[in-house]
Amino acid sequence: MKTRLVFAIIILFTTNNIFAQSIGNSIYNLPFTTYQGAKVNTIYSNQVELQADVMINIKATSYTAIFSVTQNGITPTETDSMMSIRLRLVEDGLLQIGINKEDIHIDVISFVPLYSLELEKKKFSNTANEIPIGLQMKKNIHILFYDHNQLSKIIALMADAEIYDIVKVDYNLADIQAAHNELRKAALEIIKTKKQMYHDVGLYLEVENMADGFGAAYPIERYSNYTAFHMGSSIEEVQAAKRRKKIANKIYITGKRARVNVNITDIDDTRFIIKRSDKNKTIYYKRVAYNKFDLVINADFTEARIQIFYTLKVRHSVMNMEKYKKLKEAESKRLEKESEREKKEKEKKKKKRWFR
Repeated sequence: MKTRLVFAIIILFTTNNIFAQSIGNSIYNLPFTTYQGAKVNTIYSNQVELQADVMINIKATSYTAIFSVTQNGITPTETDSMMSIRLRLVEDGLLQIGINKEDIHIDVISFVPLYSLELEKKKFSNTANEIPIGLQMKKNIHILFYDHNQLSKIIALMADAEIYDIVKVDYNLADIQAAHNELRKAALEIIKTKKQMYHDVGLYLEVENMADGFGAAYPIERYSNYTAFHMGSSIEEVQAAKRRKKIANKIYITGKRARVNVNITDIDDTRFIIKRSDKNKTIYYKRVAYNKFDLVINADFTEARIQIFYTLKVRHSVMNMEKYKKLKEAESKRLEKESEREKKEKEKKKKKRWFR
């Protein structure tokens, strides 16, 4: 029975540790941050500014991958010929996996001679002369595709043609205006909700002015790098230990007839050189954090997405609800009196016309 109980406790602590470790290694490269309090609406003497921050995560409607191709050769004809063979191999493969020919674009970057140094020995001096040894051609391949899963096939085709340099992948969005309209509607609903809260506590808000603005974060802008390691002790800690040793070596014990200097010799004083190992450096997608937004549309996703955000600020004049109702009643009575006065004047004019 005791054995089962101990085993259950071990499992409990183990599972707790497993569930606690859900942050990731990138936490070691992030700066320490403190908790920031909730955002509070700006209050003036008799005004309040309500703000709505909303964001939407949208899947790209298409993607554009750019690959860089470099070809070296001896003569212009040889260089261009070898480049054309590689590009033809790529185009045929792209057509086979469903990429349209009009979605493939070749961009010429450069075509320059290559030089090397030739040492010329003379009686009193040595000279290194530049001599042409060949040519180098660079081109970029732009590929438009609509399914992100095709990227792996495209990279494999490029590798068959000895093209390994993928410059970047752009995320395209066909109808950004539809996203803007959806964000505007969501922000207006948030402002209405916040305004209703003021009404509930007995305050009347009337709109005076407004300001708004859009922003966007594309995946290419949101990748961060990190090094996957954590050092147990630092150089500063080693230096602090050496300083403690120096202080300890100056300890004296004074007796009745003698003063003895105590040297601590059990601390290793070997000088050392720190040789750092190669660390695994990589990058990862870091989306815009959700903690600054009132609403995030399409918050759950795995594939990197385009993040569009919108801020709406509306400034209101503030008045006590009872005072506002009294002013409204007074205004209503004034309008009724003016209406009755106008009716009487119209009746008088009609009577005058009838007597004529």
